[in-house]
Amino acid sequence: MVVRVACIILAVSVPLGWFTLFFSLGAIFLPYFAVVIANEVGSAPSDKATKVVAPTLSISADQFKIKTEDES
Repeated sequence: MVVRVACIILAVSVPLGWFTLFFSLGAIFLPYFAVVIANEVGSAPSDKATKVVAPTLSISADQFKIKTEDES
Protein backbone atom coordinates (compact mmCIF):
# COMPACT_ATOMS: atom_id res chain seq x y z
CA MET A 1 0.00 0.00 0.00
CA VAL A 2 2.95 2.31 0.55
CA VAL A 3 3.93 1.90 -3.10
CA ARG A 4 0.36 2.62 -4.18
CA VAL A 5 0.20 5.79 -2.08
CA ALA A 6 3.54 6.86 -3.53
CA CYS A 7 2.19 6.26 -7.04
CA ILE A 8 -0.89 8.37 -6.31
CA ILE A 9 1.20 11.23 -4.89
CA LEU A 10 3.65 11.11 -7.80
CA ALA A 11 0.83 10.90 -10.39
CA VAL A 12 -0.65 14.11 -9.00
CA SER A 13 2.62 15.97 -8.44
CA VAL A 14 4.57 15.32 -11.67
CA PRO A 15 3.79 17.29 -14.84
CA LEU A 16 1.54 15.59 -17.38
CA GLY A 17 3.38 13.05 -19.48
CA TRP A 18 4.45 9.42 -19.54
CA PHE A 19 5.35 9.43 -15.85
CA THR A 20 1.84 10.54 -14.93
CA LEU A 21 0.39 7.65 -16.93
CA PHE A 22 2.91 5.21 -15.44
CA PHE A 23 2.20 6.24 -11.84
CA SER A 24 -1.57 6.30 -12.42
CA LEU A 25 -1.55 2.76 -13.83
CA GLY A 26 0.61 1.65 -10.92
CA ALA A 27 -1.88 3.10 -8.43
CA ILE A 28 -4.77 1.37 -10.19
CA PHE A 29 -3.32 -2.08 -10.93
CA LEU A 30 -1.01 -2.71 -7.95
CA PRO A 31 -3.89 -3.56 -5.55
CA TYR A 32 -5.42 -5.94 -8.09
CA PHE A 33 -2.21 -7.90 -8.58
CA ALA A 34 -1.52 -7.91 -4.84
CA VAL A 35 -4.91 -9.52 -4.14
CA VAL A 36 -4.53 -12.06 -6.94
CA ILE A 37 -1.07 -13.09 -5.72
CA ALA A 38 -2.20 -13.26 -2.08
CA ASN A 39 -5.17 -15.45 -2.97
CA GLU A 40 -3.04 -17.76 -5.09
CA VAL A 41 -0.54 -18.38 -2.29
CA GLY A 42 -3.24 -19.48 0.15
CA SER A 43 -5.12 -21.80 -2.21
CA ALA A 44 -2.80 -24.82 -2.11
CA PRO A 45 -4.82 -28.04 -1.91
CA SER A 46 -4.42 -30.09 1.23
CA ASP A 47 -3.75 -33.83 0.91
CA LYS A 48 -5.06 -34.46 4.41
CA ALA A 49 -8.61 -33.30 3.65
CA THR A 50 -11.17 -36.08 3.38
CA LYS A 51 -13.78 -36.13 0.68
CA VAL A 52 -17.34 -35.94 1.97
CA VAL A 53 -19.91 -37.98 0.08
CA ALA A 54 -23.62 -37.48 0.67
CA PRO A 55 -25.66 -40.65 1.13
CA THR A 56 -27.95 -41.66 -1.70
CA LEU A 57 -31.61 -42.07 -0.79
CA SER A 58 -33.92 -44.32 -2.74
CA ILE A 59 -37.63 -44.69 -2.12
CA SER A 60 -39.63 -47.23 -4.05
CA ALA A 61 -43.14 -46.56 -5.24
CA ASP A 62 -44.46 -49.38 -2.99
CA GLN A 63 -43.89 -47.24 0.08
CA PHE A 64 -46.40 -44.61 -1.05
CA LYS A 65 -50.06 -45.07 -0.25
CA ILE A 66 -52.92 -42.75 -1.05
CA LYS A 67 -55.06 -42.06 2.01
CA THR A 68 -58.74 -41.61 1.63
CA GLU A 69 -60.99 -39.81 4.09
CA ASP A 70 -62.19 -43.12 5.49
CA GLU A 71 -58.67 -44.17 6.53
CA SER A 72 -57.77 -40.97 8.43
